[in-house]
Amino acid sequence: MDLQRPLSWLHRKTVKKIALTIAAGLLVLMVLTFAAGTEKVSNKLLLYVRVARLYTEDPDPKIAMPLKDVVKKQIADTWHAPRGVGRQHEGEDIFAPRGTPIYSATAGYVYNVGEDNLGGHTVSVIGAGGRVYYYAHLDSYAARIAEGDPVTTRTVLGYVGSSGNANGTPPHLHFGVYSSSGAINPLPLLTDRFIH
Repeated sequence: MDLQRPLSWLHRKTVKKIALTIAAGLLVLMVLTFAAGTEKVSNKLLLYVRVARLYTEDPDPKIAMPLKDVVKKQIADTWHAPRGVGRQHEGEDIFAPRGTPIYSATAGYVYNVGEDNLGGHTVSVIGAGGRVYYYAHLDSYAARIAEGDPVTTRTVLGYVGSSGNANGTPPHLHFGVYSSSGAINPLPLLTDRFIH
């Protein structure tokens, strides 16, 4: 009986420490959540759930031309053309006048809106099968386009330009498609928009 009393006391002390640790962890999590903005955190979690669902679907066998007034036969196939030392072109360049609207080639969600050295102003959309559709060299973004936005083939993402490493070249859209195994040539997937 004397032995049970110290063990009971020790057990209560351990449980108290664990409860305090959990409470402190929850407090830190709550502070971080409110500091980051609950709406921002919940939107990010919702995007992750939607993206997880997309991975369960088969990738689109055909996708819409991202520019309305361009047909597939007008595109010169630049897939894997040399681009500097040790680099190949991982996409297709679709030339059009500066400011031409760029539409999503597929349904999905805006995965990223941002800048990078090669692509300049870029938008990435994730679609069925977890494929990422990369739109680069934009002159500007569509009004209020944001990460997590749902898109269809009627959604304008931005406008043709020559940002990034395309500065000084004729305005065009660099269009890339990426799967978990790497880059895919988008040209065989594209269908003319008036058909789609």
